[in-house]
Amino acid sequence: MKNIIRLPVEHYLDKIRNNEPFSFSRFGDVEVMCCFPGGYLTENCDGSRFLPELKKPMMQILKNQYPYYHCLLDCSFDLNGDKFRKLLEETCPDMDFYDGEVWQKLSFDERIGELIEAINPYNPCFVGGSHLKNVKYMYGLDSMRFIETPSRDSFLQYDGIFDEIMAMYKTGCRMFLFSTGYTTKIIIDNLYPYIGEFATLLDAGSLFDCYVGKLSRDGMRYKGKDFFQYATSFKL
Repeated sequence: MKNIIRLPVEHYLDKIRNNEPFSFSRFGDVEVMCCFPGGYLTENCDGSRFLPELKKPMMQILKNQYPYYHCLLDCSFDLNGDKFRKLLEETCPDMDFYDGEVWQKLSFDERIGELIEAINPYNPCFVGGSHLKNVKYMYGLDSMRFIETPSRDSFLQYDGIFDEIMAMYKTGCRMFLFSTGYTTKIIIDNLYPYIGEFATLLDAGSLFDCYVGKLSRDGMRYKGKDFFQYATSFKL
C-alpha cells in the first residue's frame, strides 16, 4: 500500500472555483466493516445495518480503480485494520489514496465559508437525510437543490436515489454533495463512468451535520453548537 497523499484543501477548492469536475470519496471504519460483514458490529452509529449485500459493490470500488480521489479517514484502520491492509495489498496495491479529513479540518478551522463560497455559483444539489435541508440557511449559499434519502439503510433505496441524481443531472446540475453514509461511496463509483467527467461528486460525510444542529461526531460534540453558529442563521 502506498503512503497517503496529503493534498491541501486549497487544491480541491481551486478545482471547484475553476470549474474542473472531480470526484472525492472517503473510506472510513464503516466502509471497512462493509467489506467484512458478519463481524462483532452489526450496525453503524446511525443505526444503519452492515448488510451482507454491501460487500460486493464496496469491494468493486477497489477493483474498478477509477481515476478519482479515493480517500482514507483517520479511522480507516481502527476496525479490521490488518485485514483491510491485506485487502488493499491484494486488490489494489498501486492505487493512490488521499487524505479524507481535509473538509473536517476546514470546518474545525472555521473556514467552512470557503467551501460554501466555492460551490454557491453552481446551485449545488445536496443528497442526504431530511435534516440537511437546513443547509440552505448557511451564510453564502444563495440556493440549493436537494434529494432526500433515508437516514438509515439508504442502500435499500439505491436504485431510486441513483435515478433521482441522474434526473437532476439532466436538468443541468453539475455539483453534488453526498451525505448518505456507505451508500455514498457506491453511488459515486457507479456514477463516475457516466458523469464524472462533467460533474463534481463530493462525499461530504457528516461535514454539514453540525451546521444544521446535529452534532453527530465526537469532535463536533467537543466543540459544541455555539462554535458552529457563526456559519448559519439556523438556530443550533
